Amino acid sequence: MKTLILILACLLLVIPCQAQEKQLKQNRQIQEQLNEIENCFIGRIAEVQLRAAAEIRLLEVAERPMSAWIGISEWVDFAEKVLEINGCEREPYSIFEPKIEGAAERLALALSRIAKRKNDILSRSKLEALNLERQKEYALTVRLAELERPKEKAITPKSKATHGLVEGIVYSSEKASAVVNHKIVHEGETILGVVVVKIYKDKVEFDKNGTKWEQKVGQKPEAYWK
Repeated sequence: MKTLILILACLLLVIPCQAQEKQLKQNRQIQEQLNEIENCFIGRIAEVQLRAAAEIRLLEVAERPMSAWIGISEWVDFAEKVLEINGCEREPYSIFEPKIEGAAERLALALSRIAKRKNDILSRSKLEALNLERQKEYALTVRLAELERPKEKAITPKSKATHGLVEGIVYSSEKASAVVNHKIVHEGETILGVVVVKIYKDKVEFDKNGTKWEQKVGQKPEAYWK
C-alpha cells in the first residue's frame, strides 16, 4: 500500500513537470520564430537605408567639383551624367547651343535637380522603412497572439480561417519574401503543399495543383489550403 502511494505521489510530481517542460519548449520555439521574423524585417529595413545612402553619396559627388582645375562645362556634364545614372533624364538642349555658353545656368539647374533628387530618395526610403515596420509589427502581433493563447486553445487544431494566412510581406525587386503560416517563404518555395508563385507589394500569388489564387496580407485564406 505504501509503495502504491509512493508511486502515485511520484506521478503527481512528474506529470506537472513534464507539462511545464513541454510548455517551455513551445514558448522557446515561438520566440525563435519571433526573432527570425524580426531579424528578417530588420535586414530589409537596413537594406533600404543602405541603398538610399549609396544613391545620395553618388549625387553628393556631383555637387562638388572633383578638382580645383575642372572647368564649369566639364562639371555640368558630370553632374548631368550622375543624374542620368540615378534615373533622371537629361535636360534637352539645342545642338546649336555653344558648349560653354549657358553652362552656369545648366549647372545651377543640375544642382537644383540633384538636391530635389536627394530629398525624393530620403522620402522614399523613409516611406519604405515605415511600411516594413508596420508589416513587422503586424507579423509579430499575429505570432504573439499564438503565444498568449490560453493553454486549452493552444492544444486544439488550428482553425481553417488561419491556415495559410499571409501575415506580412517584405517586398524587394531582387528577393521578395512573405510570412505565411508563421514561416518566411520566398518565390518558388512550397509551404503546406502550396507553391509561392509571385510576391507583390500587397499580395501573394499561390498555386496548388494548377489552381492559382492571390491573397493580401491578413486576408482570410482561400479554401484551396484545405
